[in-house]
Amino acid sequence: VGDAAKGEARSRSVVRNLSLERERRSALRTAERRFQEFFDHAPVSVLLLDADAVILEANVTFTALLPEGETAAGRSLFDFVNQDDRDYIDRQLQAAWANEPASGPLEVALFSGPQQRQMELYASGMTDAEGGVSGILLHLIDNTTQRNLELQFAQSQKMQAVGQLAGGVAHDFNNLLTAMIGHCDLLLLRARPGDETFPDIMQVKQNANRAANLVR
Repeated sequence: VGDAAKGEARSRSVVRNLSLERERRSALRTAERRFQEFFDHAPVSVLLLDADAVILEANVTFTALLPEGETAAGRSLFDFVNQDDRDYIDRQLQAAWANEPASGPLEVALFSGPQQRQMELYASGMTDAEGGVSGILLHLIDNTTQRNLELQFAQSQKMQAVGQLAGGVAHDFNNLLTAMIGHCDLLLLRARPGDETFPDIMQVKQNANRAANLVR
């Protein structure tokens, strides 16, 4: 403010300390960067969906499942899941959007190009600063290898059970054949080569021996 009578000039200044605000902004940027790194490099597939199940973001793990050059952002989640799984996935997503407690993982079949993968799906709502749900966060755990190993193990158990059954039947049948062959030998001791029954007894014994070799 100038004083014309005395020829003097005066000024006023307002000084604000911005260091705290800068620290907050820096902390916010650091937190955002860390979240993005956690999101991108998580060892499981992570998706962010809107209310219509459209994929807003997909991390590197999920993108790696897709054919080369294919992207997930902007596409519906239902483009990647089995038709038979869509109804109960939709119910799970609606529950997440309503911010209801998760009922546990869903077993879903996910298609990445021509390949089908078995996934465990976890859905939860993402809340904004006001506490409302602003998106749906999905975690997809790839269990394809584990499921294949379980199927192979189950198949090997079935084959083992069949083998045990076949071995038991063969053992019992061989005991019957041994008894038949033994009785044939007793009859042959009593019969003579010129008897009418001798060729028939020999034929029974030969067939019993063939059957024993087949069982063996």
